[in-house]
Amino acid sequence: MGRFADPSKQAPQQTKTKNKGARRRKRMFVAMMALFLIWAGSTLWSQNDRIRNQNEALAQKQGDYKSVEQSLNQIHHEVERLKDPEYIGQIARKKFGLYLPNETPIIQPQNSGEKP
Repeated sequence: MGRFADPSKQAPQQTKTKNKGARRRKRMFVAMMALFLIWAGSTLWSQNDRIRNQNEALAQKQGDYKSVEQSLNQIHHEVERLKDPEYIGQIARKKFGLYLPNETPIIQPQNSGEKP
């Protein structure tokens, strides 16, 4: 009763044993696939969560970068203006009350809420 023998001549018990083994292998395969899919799904979920958190942090840092870049541009503009002697003179007159020797200052009186 070899491998190529007529199946009708084989013992019925041997066929049942083969079916049990095949069923057991199918169950093991399905169980292993289910475990693999659960593991892959949980890994995908955790990576998705990490990516979302990193995207939020990136957006926050990009906003900070834009505000820092804007303030840096303002500082560069102020430095360029401070290279101009006329602007330095305006600051000296306004903040410190310094005037050129032959310049006559015109000071407006500051009335507290009175109109002429």
